[in-house]
Amino acid sequence: MNLEIVTIGDELLLGFTIDTNAAQLARELAALGVRIVRRTTCGDDAESIRQAVSDALGRTGAVITTGGLGPTADDMTKPAIAAIFGKGMRLDTGILTALRERWRKRFGHDLPVSNEQQAMVPEGCTILPNRHGSAPGIWLEDAQGRWVIMLPGVPREMRGMLADTVVPTLRDRLPVGGPVIRSRTLRTANIAESALADRLGELARGVNGLSLAYLPGADGVDLRLTSWDRDARATTVALDEAAALVRSKVSRYVYGENDDDLAAIMLAECAAR
Repeated sequence: MNLEIVTIGDELLLGFTIDTNAAQLARELAALGVRIVRRTTCGDDAESIRQAVSDALGRTGAVITTGGLGPTADDMTKPAIAAIFGKGMRLDTGILTALRERWRKRFGHDLPVSNEQQAMVPEGCTILPNRHGSAPGIWLEDAQGRWVIMLPGVPREMRGMLADTVVPTLRDRLPVGGPVIRSRTLRTANIAESALADRLGELARGVNGLSLAYLPGADGVDLRLTSWDRDARATTVALDEAAALVRSKVSRYVYGENDDDLAAIMLAECAAR
């Protein structure tokens, strides 16, 4: 399954907020075998949202958005996306009742009028419960099988709904035993990126069909192998074999894998000696 992510918010474009949602979505969905083919960020105005989501639907037919589900005037995600599907907006009395109860319980007073906007949903949509905040998520799908999942922009709420609803729902739509997307990183030190490529020779462009990325950092250069189209068992075997081949060329510079920390490894070695 190919999918695009659209994160929505002027604060993202202005740089006041770091877009952690797209990274979290990409990591979680890759583990399912969902390939994120493009990530887009747009502002809060309805036309920008409509254009970004419409373009994404045209390419993949599957989109997840975050942001723009709140109670203020700049929260335009639902009506903008509803318009793409030719849908109007309706008041969901169940959501409105839940919002009023939540407000009285948490704040001890009636729901502000502006928050009633969060109970407006596109016609024909599926409501995705949000146990972590006030804005429910939305799943909107058409007869051609194109769909958009709309999630809140608050990272804590987005992560909660991703685990509660989105991942289980997408898992059910994917074939059992289908391909997964997984990576393994070999961490190196004391060698430049270009020197690594020279030592790897023919492996520098990829290993046995796995892509190989060079990721320079403060401690050294990470070599990230990624398998895109194998089932879970075949992926593990392919990553093991590819990592062994890479190590055979540059093993003296490899100090660890994945999240291994160079300073921690150095301290452990000093302690052992």
